[in-house]
Amino acid sequence: MLREGGPSGSRRTRERAWEDASRRGDRSQTRQDAGLRAFRPGEPPGPAPAGCGLLVDNHVHTRHSGHSPEGADAVSIRWAGLGRGLRVSLREHAPLPEGFELRQLGGQASPDFPPVSTAVGLSLGDRSLGTFFHEAREAGLSVGFEVDILGGRLDLTEELVSLLYREARASGVTIDALNCSHHILGETPWDFTPQTLAAAIGFCGGPAAFARRYFAEIREAVATGMFHCVSHIEAPRKFDAGARSLPAPAFTGAEEVWREELLRTLETMAVHGVAVEYNTGGLATWGRPYLSPTTLRAALDLGLRIVLGSDAHHPDHVGRGFVDAERELRAAGLTEVWSFLAGRPVPIPLA
Repeated sequence: MLREGGPSGSRRTRERAWEDASRRGDRSQTRQDAGLRAFRPGEPPGPAPAGCGLLVDNHVHTRHSGHSPEGADAVSIRWAGLGRGLRVSLREHAPLPEGFELRQLGGQASPDFPPVSTAVGLSLGDRSLGTFFHEAREAGLSVGFEVDILGGRLDLTEELVSLLYREARASGVTIDALNCSHHILGETPWDFTPQTLAAAIGFCGGPAAFARRYFAEIREAVATGMFHCVSHIEAPRKFDAGARSLPAPAFTGAEEVWREELLRTLETMAVHGVAVEYNTGGLATWGRPYLSPTTLRAALDLGLRIVLGSDAHHPDHVGRGFVDAERELRAAGLTEVWSFLAGRPVPIPLA
């Protein structure tokens, strides 16, 4: 089990030796020297390393995300995971389909309405997708995608998913999982800033209308059978608290609608066998993971699989919040979390 303050004893000594070698740029020190077993594509997770009950970070981005800082190359991501006793399973933002263009409701780009070009880094119009597959394969990382619903255009999403599988096979890569996510309302990203969320809520006609549309589009995507997991399902609450919070929570006056739509969506996920993500990236926005305790409880009562991911966009963030996550998941009664191998759910017992 991970413990507060990080690993201790000989394991911490081994990790420090790895960290020193990494800073020197010495990749000759083997993963066995660090006391950690390598991820091999096509290999099930197996037992957790000593002192680690979570094993896999199932949501990590690379330099291809479109908004990752410098240093998020695949090799650095892999070494960061190994240094924390974790295997990394990428969930890179999928490219946009040909002919689908994002636009910003706020008009000209500004700090409140950032340019939409930062939303997605991969493109079908260049070689970036093939480069991503090559880099992930060479680094020995599990590959998956975070696929946006694209404003409810499921026809475009289906075409894109088919293309991702074809391109992956051509590159000698197996896609382990596809996560469904919702960042775009129509053709507009709503989650950049508090102002973009407020604009999207206004466009829909208010918070209740936004909640109904948001969850309805997720349910429609889940019902297609394309997805293995839903990412950060509570993401529209990201500006409820924190330094970038709205003057009042976005769904003030619509909390009952939010809860009803959320529960209905979890029920749909249970029917279709789609997992829900416990995303510790929420710690950087509203100060807690995306699943709140009440949502986690509802998911467990419905028998949903829980998949853990950090939503890291930099090596330093791989596995962030996992100590507290393990403690909270255990307190909720979990004895295992889940990962995916070629689309097959794989249980990871909490050691």
